[in-house]
This record gives sequence, C-alpha cells and structure tokens, in this order.
Amino acid sequence: MKRSLVFMAMLSGISFSAHAENVVELPASLSPGIQTSHTIVTTPKTVNKPLGLMAKQANFGEGLYTPPTLPVDAKSLRMVNQQSAITLPAKQWEMYIQHRFGALSSGAYNWYGIDQSFMRIGLDYGLNKNTTLGISRSSMGKIADLSVKYQFLGSKKKESSWKGAYYLNMTSDIRKKSDFTDQQPMYYSNRLRFVNQVIITKSFGDKFVLGLVPTWVHVNLVDKNVNSNDIPVLASFARVKFNERYCLTAEMASPVNLPVVPLLNPRTANTSVNVPANPYMAIGLDIFTAKHVFHLSFSNAQSMNESYLYVTDNGSFKQTLRFGFNIVRRW
Repeated sequence: MKRSLVFMAMLSGISFSAHAENVVELPASLSPGIQTSHTIVTTPKTVNKPLGLMAKQANFGEGLYTPPTLPVDAKSLRMVNQQSAITLPAKQWEMYIQHRFGALSSGAYNWYGIDQSFMRIGLDYGLNKNTTLGISRSSMGKIADLSVKYQFLGSKKKESSWKGAYYLNMTSDIRKKSDFTDQQPMYYSNRLRFVNQVIITKSFGDKFVLGLVPTWVHVNLVDKNVNSNDIPVLASFARVKFNERYCLTAEMASPVNLPVVPLLNPRTANTSVNVPANPYMAIGLDIFTAKHVFHLSFSNAQSMNESYLYVTDNGSFKQTLRFGFNIVRRW
C-alpha cells in the first residue's frame, strides 16, 4: 500500500512539472512513510491580462483591443466629407464606405430620411510616404472620381504641429446620355468637374487640430446665366480629441466671390460666382478602434463629393438636416 502511494505521488509530480511554467515546491505529504514532494501549477499574473486592453476592458474580460495611439490630425484621411492634410503610409490601403440619408424633416413615413439613402464606396492607396491615390463611386448621380493627395508640409520622421497637402479630385457624371436632355450634344468633357485644394492644418498639442482649406472648383458645364465655371471655395474644419477612441469633428465650406476669377479665366468675365444662402456644414462623432474608424454625422448635404456639396445650396440645418455615417478600414 505504501509503495502504491509513493508511486502515485511521483507520477503526479512528473505530470504537474511537465505542464507548469511557474512551479512552487511544497513539502512532502504528512502521511507516514511517504518521503516525496510534488509541484502545482501557478498562473502568472500577466496570463489573464489581454495585451493592449484598457484597464476597464481587462477587468470585465471584453477582449477588445484599444486603438493605436495616433496624433489628433492623423486619426483618419477624412473628417466627415473633407480631406485632412495627412497621407497614407507607403503601401498601405484604406477602404471607406459612406452613407447619407434623407432629411430628418421628411417624417416618420420615410423613417426620418433612412428610406432615402445614398452610398459612396472608395479605396485609397499609399503610393509612397507623401502621396496617396484614390478612386471611388457614388450612387448619388452615379459619380465616379479619381484623386491624388501630396503632403508637402510636415515631416513623417519628426512630428510637426503644422501640416500641408495638395489635393486634386476629378469627378465624372456617368449617367446615361438620355439623362442630359437639357444639354445636347452631350460631350464627355461636359461630365467632368475638378477640385483643387491646399489643406493647411495646425495641431495644438494632441487634443485639437484646426484646418483651413482654400479650394478651387472647376465645373466644365454650367448655365452661364447663373454661375461661373470657376468657383473659389473657402472651407475649414476642426477636430477635438477626447481620448484615443473618441473625437468630435466639425466642418463647413462656402463659395466666395473673388475679383481674381475673371483674370484667371477670361471666359468667366461676364459671370459671377453663385454664393449659396446656406453653406455646407457638418458635425460628427468619430469612434476609433484598432482597425476601423466610424464617423457618425449630421449635415445639411446629401452629396459626398466635394465638387457637388461645396457649390450647391444644401439648405438650412432646420430644413435639410441629415444623418450619415462613414466606415473606414485600413490595412
């Protein structure tokens, strides 16, 4: 009997030792005649603490990873609709899906605008550390566009509070030719619009960023009795960072009348820039995770392309306030 107990105790010690990373040596059993020791497994303190979790999440065992630590101006390529001054790192991709709904004032029958949805899907690629290329398609007006952004200010090796980028976007209205009944013949060039932007941002610590975006929109086809082909726009945005997960963003834009327009393009000498009574405005809550960005927003614009929302009278917030969201995935 004593020999059997000794043999079992020895096997137990071998088994525990084979699987234990941290072991504690215990004294031999107090049973008479057994002169052996055995080991037990002790769990390291760090094993049950998921790497990268915030303290509250670790305590509750949610298993959600915290977002990467990024400056307030580098949280995403876009604010709500407008571009930021940053570019993607070389060889990185960013895919975005934007939804804009109808006006909240449309009432319960339309689910306060949810029944009147338009979507835009796009893809950006970091050609190098300073240049990002993009392509997208919007269901509103069947707009397709190509873009390039070049960051000329703000070192990637040493963070700077000032950043600057040049952004060029070309859109094409690819609806059927029969949809353009008011303009015949309909040349392909009549479908094109161009956006040229210089984006300058200033960061105040890691909590607040302010952007000024002088913009020049060129529309190939306009009614000369109403508007100019060349439309200067002054846009701006701001973002306040609460923590690594949440930011509050606001932006606005409006065309302006500048005397320099006829000088740069003599064909517009007899026309003027149509300044909408209601400029574009938006406010949004940004939610950041390890791999995704979610933008929840309210704005008076349903279009998601700068060449349209900048130069259109989008209506007042009271009449045309709309809910929308962006989903962004980077890899």
